[in-house]
Amino acid sequence: MALDPVPASSAAATSSELPKTYIETPLIHSAPLSNIVGCTVLLKLELLQPSGSFKSRGVGSVVRHALLNSPPGSDLHFFSSSGGNAGAAAAEACKRFGYPCTVAVPESASPRMIQRLREEYSATVVLHGSVWREADAKLHELMKAYEGEGGKAVYCHPYDNPVIVEGNGTIVPEIIDQAAQLGYTSDKIKAISCSVGGGGLFSGVTTGLQASYPGEHKPTVVAVETVGANKLYQSLGAGKKVTLSAISTVASSLGANEVSDKAWEMATSYPTVAVEITDADAVSACLKTLDNHRLFVEPACGAAIAPWYEFEKYEISEKIKLEKDDVVVLIVCGGSTMTLDALVKYQQVFSL
Repeated sequence: MALDPVPASSAAATSSELPKTYIETPLIHSAPLSNIVGCTVLLKLELLQPSGSFKSRGVGSVVRHALLNSPPGSDLHFFSSSGGNAGAAAAEACKRFGYPCTVAVPESASPRMIQRLREEYSATVVLHGSVWREADAKLHELMKAYEGEGGKAVYCHPYDNPVIVEGNGTIVPEIIDQAAQLGYTSDKIKAISCSVGGGGLFSGVTTGLQASYPGEHKPTVVAVETVGANKLYQSLGAGKKVTLSAISTVASSLGANEVSDKAWEMATSYPTVAVEITDADAVSACLKTLDNHRLFVEPACGAAIAPWYEFEKYEISEKIKLEKDDVVVLIVCGGSTMTLDALVKYQQVFSL
């Protein structure tokens, strides 16, 4: 859902004059998943954000925050390193506000995403390296050169920034208010399920819940990763933060080698259940979500949905004691890196 552009000349240092980079997305009931799980399952449709994912909340807020804290008309250039949704969110916000954006992506980035960055969001795209860290290192070189020429560079990290956490946390009061409108009081919300990459969404959800539920009742966060990118799952098992030596998953948006310090802090202080799923089940969840809800999502998003379609396989009922009148919210975080051809290919690879 595109937002109206805001001319650069109108970007002023007051929040009332500079609109938010995200929208309030719908919260809908899922009859198929509710039947499987045995309680009410609601879907929070973050794939409808302007950039196609929840990143519009956090990464988009980094762009807005920089503008709010700079003199009107400042000559800013934004730099993002991401082959996926974070880069799209930064570029979308920059285009809307009328500022240039450079996005460094690994050479393995989706051709569709590269095309979107260039054609839809008018971003400068730099391909470098085979993984995000290498692209990020190149981005910092570009930033240093730009500032050496007298420019003002603003760095947009994909997930590790307090502004990102705060922005992503805005999803929680929305969920609570919308659930109430559907007839479900906040005390009935038993769990929220989200995918974990670097931990920006997870950190936002847990901090938002912590603020919204100061009492004894606190909804559990089900943090889902694929086996080839299971750094939080391994970290909680080891009792210390683990850094993966390599990433191997079709859910490329989850491909951070480690979670942020904030995500690790929240995982060890807020009620969290970490679940690792197979790539096949992530893709299967994408197909089922398309069939059941007419929603087209990417495997990184399918990851958060998969354990609920495979409720018994992943022993969710043993990890969270759900009752019939409980409510579970699944964050349908995005789908902008996926194409129909790619989904069909994965369907054939995994014989689904």
